Amino acid sequence: LAEMRMDYQCLIAALLHDVIEDTLIPKEQVAATFSEEVAELVDGVSKLSQIAFNSRAEAQAASLQKMLLAMTRDIRVILIKLADRLHNMRTLDSMSPEACRRISRETLDIFAPIANRLGINRVRIELEELGFAHYWPWRRRVIQCALQRTVGARVEMVGTVETALKQALQQESIQGAVEGRRKHLYGIYRKMRDKSRGFSD
Repeated sequence: LAEMRMDYQCLIAALLHDVIEDTLIPKEQVAATFSEEVAELVDGVSKLSQIAFNSRAEAQAASLQKMLLAMTRDIRVILIKLADRLHNMRTLDSMSPEACRRISRETLDIFAPIANRLGINRVRIELEELGFAHYWPWRRRVIQCALQRTVGARVEMVGTVETALKQALQQESIQGAVEGRRKHLYGIYRKMRDKSRGFSD
């Protein structure tokens, strides 16, 4: 959140995000010690944390509704929740395999899409990659190995396309920049799954 240049109230609330939920300290004490604004943010994150997900469809619907409601009051609540989830995903190895799978599925179905809707691409990609690694580790390894086998050919092909596009822009006297990016593993997997395409496609 600090890297995102969030204000100090948001950073304080992020540090305190579990206080109301996990301790005996009430919201009023947080407000008295810090501020009413910080207490509202912490309370908002606590309320989001109390959502119980029974099925994937219910989880998506219930979570999006609650989060959209929270967003109408203060977008920072969502940002704190996303930062909390990202931290949880980075430290998931200490949990049981069942918990890892459940949290990873929730992350892929709910939190990564919300980060995407908010345009926080770096957070979305990391949530997706961590979720993919814990939910489908074997599928991830297969795609990673396939990618490693095609590195040389892919770099050459991207270079050829990049050069052709730059030349076409120059010929048409169009000012522009041509940039390429490497698709991340979960993005490749999702495209293969959703569009029924093979890896070579």
